[in-house]
Amino acid sequence: MKTCLLLLLLCVGTGVSRAEVKLPALFSDHMVVQAGTPVPVWGWAKAGEEVTVTLATETKSVTTGADGKWKVMLDAMKATDEPQTLTVKGANTVTAKDVLIGEVWLGGGQSNMAFQVAAPNVAPETLAEAKAQTLTVKPKIRFFMVSSQGADEPQEDVKGSWAVAAPETIGKCSAVAWYFGLALQQRLRTPVGLIVSSVGGTGAEMWIPKEELNKTSVGAAIWKRHEEALKGYSKEAEEKYKSEEAAWRKANPTQELMVKNAKVRPRPFYTPDGSKVPTRLYNGKIAGLEPYAVKGVIWFQGDGNGKHPAEYPELIQTLIRTWRAHWHAELPFYYVEVNNMHPLQTKPDEDKPLPVVREVQNAALKLPKTGVVCSIDLGIAENAHFPVKKPVGDRLANLALAEVYGLELGEVHSPEFVSYEAEGEKVRLRLKHAEGLRARGGEVRGFVLKNADGKWVWAEGKIEGNEVMVWSKDAPKPQELRYAWAENPILSLENGAGLPLRPFRVVVKRE
Repeated sequence: MKTCLLLLLLCVGTGVSRAEVKLPALFSDHMVVQAGTPVPVWGWAKAGEEVTVTLATETKSVTTGADGKWKVMLDAMKATDEPQTLTVKGANTVTAKDVLIGEVWLGGGQSNMAFQVAAPNVAPETLAEAKAQTLTVKPKIRFFMVSSQGADEPQEDVKGSWAVAAPETIGKCSAVAWYFGLALQQRLRTPVGLIVSSVGGTGAEMWIPKEELNKTSVGAAIWKRHEEALKGYSKEAEEKYKSEEAAWRKANPTQELMVKNAKVRPRPFYTPDGSKVPTRLYNGKIAGLEPYAVKGVIWFQGDGNGKHPAEYPELIQTLIRTWRAHWHAELPFYYVEVNNMHPLQTKPDEDKPLPVVREVQNAALKLPKTGVVCSIDLGIAENAHFPVKKPVGDRLANLALAEVYGLELGEVHSPEFVSYEAEGEKVRLRLKHAEGLRARGGEVRGFVLKNADGKWVWAEGKIEGNEVMVWSKDAPKPQELRYAWAENPILSLENGAGLPLRPFRVVVKRE
């Protein structure tokens, strides 16, 4: 009898809880609402309950559906740094205080997007500068770091909370997102909200919904690899891996030791609920953000698909199209070309997967409202997670400021290869975004040619306006040409804005 009574009380309690008006985690204190566009606000309440939402001058009411969900669309509002209160009234009242209206961007990808302002290999003076910058930023920048894990099914909410950028909080913010937001705020003088959802070592397929992934031509192969990987799984093996990983971390407590002894680290163990499982990160870390009003997306990911780079073009295009469809907007999408890493190039014929990854990333540019920034001059040999992220944030921000906000900033793109012409024993390269083309250090380096015998040799080069002439006495009739084609390549060329020439390769054909 007591057991039945207890169950009844639990059921009643659960019913009352579900009847209360509830908001997703994004709608909370210190949030930033996107200016200049209709703003969706949604949540849960008792079926048939009337819910009224008020923010600034906007008020909308709606009746909760039979599924307990409700959603209103507030009219577009002007940016303001005057704190507002979001009020949602039903059977109970929920509020979010200190709400600003400004520019909101979503950051996603792998570990270099997750990399925090206070990461272990960041110089103390760099962290101190970031802390000082938070005190000068008016109006404020806020950030929301999604802490949810992956999930088997799409989740209606995420875990996380908004934080006002301040000396005591900024260390936990994504460094790329912080410098991006800081550059936006300094030029636009408007509040900036940064939502970051990223996980290290992940491929694009982890961030795509299952239905859309299954429609791709590469989905079947991805799921087949997933099933093969699970054959080595057992709970006992997982526990053994966790124990070995914990022991390795204890023996290597610093970033320097982790890098030094990376080769003896236990191999990552594939589990059915891990971050490497297709679609799980979309389910747990993106679905619950939709369709919060954002201006656009910044993305730092690519080498997580290094083992199967041929799949990447379709995957990244599917990701962009899907996110845009789910957000009901053609969101600008700006990505970072994978940075240089590992030992510096010493041979002209280095054949590693990373240059191919950079090449296939170009597929994103076939879609409208996309752009790329180069980071091949910013990395370090000993660590894929290079500590100086400000240039990345600045380059991304300059793209957005020029293309989304219409500011006149001069050149914001890296030089890119356009076409070539074989002229006797030389190859003339035509570039775009190359005004003021120059060689760092004064010497043209980084070009290699394949001769008629199939051997790669270093090449010489000469800048002629916005073009480059390349040749080598060891390749009088070059068959192929490459520039910066290595994991950590030799490079030299940049435009007048100081932006590096992006890597490329081309087969040289003659009439």
